Amino acid sequence: MSQFLAPINYDRARDVLRRLSFYTAYTPAGAQQALSVLRQRYPSIFQRMEEKSFQNGAILLEMSGGTHAPLIFVSHLDAPAAPETAECAHEHPMGVPLSRAHLVTLLEALEALLNEGYLPGGDLILALSFDGLSGGAGAAAIAAHLKARSIVPCLVLDYGGYATMDAFRTYLPKNAPLALIGITEKGELQGVVAADEAVAARRALRRPLDELLRAGQRLVRRPHHARLCKASEQMLQALGARAPLLQRWLVGHPRLTFPLIRHLWRKRAIMRQFFWSERTIYALSAGGSPQDPAPRGELFVRQTLIPGQKTDGYRRHLRALVRNADLRLSFPVSLDASARSEPRGEAWDALSTAIEIQFDRVVIVPCLSPFVTDGRFYAPLGGNVYRFSPFLVTGDEALRGLCTVTDATLQTAVQFFRSMLSI
Repeated sequence: MSQFLAPINYDRARDVLRRLSFYTAYTPAGAQQALSVLRQRYPSIFQRMEEKSFQNGAILLEMSGGTHAPLIFVSHLDAPAAPETAECAHEHPMGVPLSRAHLVTLLEALEALLNEGYLPGGDLILALSFDGLSGGAGAAAIAAHLKARSIVPCLVLDYGGYATMDAFRTYLPKNAPLALIGITEKGELQGVVAADEAVAARRALRRPLDELLRAGQRLVRRPHHARLCKASEQMLQALGARAPLLQRWLVGHPRLTFPLIRHLWRKRAIMRQFFWSERTIYALSAGGSPQDPAPRGELFVRQTLIPGQKTDGYRRHLRALVRNADLRLSFPVSLDASARSEPRGEAWDALSTAIEIQFDRVVIVPCLSPFVTDGRFYAPLGGNVYRFSPFLVTGDEALRGLCTVTDATLQTAVQFFRSMLSI
């Protein structure tokens, strides 16, 4: 960390993180409440920047700057629940969603800069959505608006990457943190399998919920499929450049050695993050009682897809697995993998430099982001879309999309965003 401390209101940052913890899924009322928290706590940002509203409450904040290409920072406000986000004293650690810590420290950095008379080198754009976990219609609408205006950014930055000491240790110098920058991200399908009285039409002895559960059994058979994509290939090659000889041979030519890698790493968490297409059933909704079995129900399934796999093919595959024409299968979220940005050029160098300043001896590599972010919608603008949050996370936190916030981590993150806002 730099020896000079950036100005930051630690109590405000913690308060905003706590007050936003209620917002775990998009609702119009929840989006308005979350936005009101930001307006109240970061007044200079909303007073100094021009605001436009879009679908599902998404907002676009713009500030005119110098002659350089625009900088775009994007994020979504909805985030999975984090039970660790509780009332805690100043300086004490608190666990929060990585996406939310990313946004709050960005706003802390920008508010302080504005109070110091900050003028960006190019137009500054903040694109905030409230439905990133449920399809991202707000982000898509903002991106379409910017494309219609022929905006070509220097850089688009979202969350989705992180720094860690818990991954690929045998490939890195001792005590060197690893910074993973997302250059693309997985695709995602969210499906709903619904059963009602119609499923018993052909076999009257079978209850609707029984058929739904049978379909669920078929959906979770062989839920994982390992695959190598270009982003993961680039990640392995970058790791191999610093690895000892044996490990360098293993990861330096991933197209040749991936069958061996898949076998050696089959029980490691990194397979799930970077190489697996994964299908999970995450919820079941049904009523009923022991005396009165449920007449209807819904099963919620999530399918992630490695780049190169298409949602069209997986929709057909899931329908084949359900194997019951009377069960209704719908897909409220259907997102193909995003376009890939190259890990080179001025934007990449600026991002890498900001990371190197904050994390001593860091090794920086591109990766496939395991999270679905708003950044996917901004690739058509023609700029470089990267995903990185300046937080050092454990392996378990990386899988869950969480980070631990202390005063030190807040300081590091704010200094990082001050650097990025000044490029």
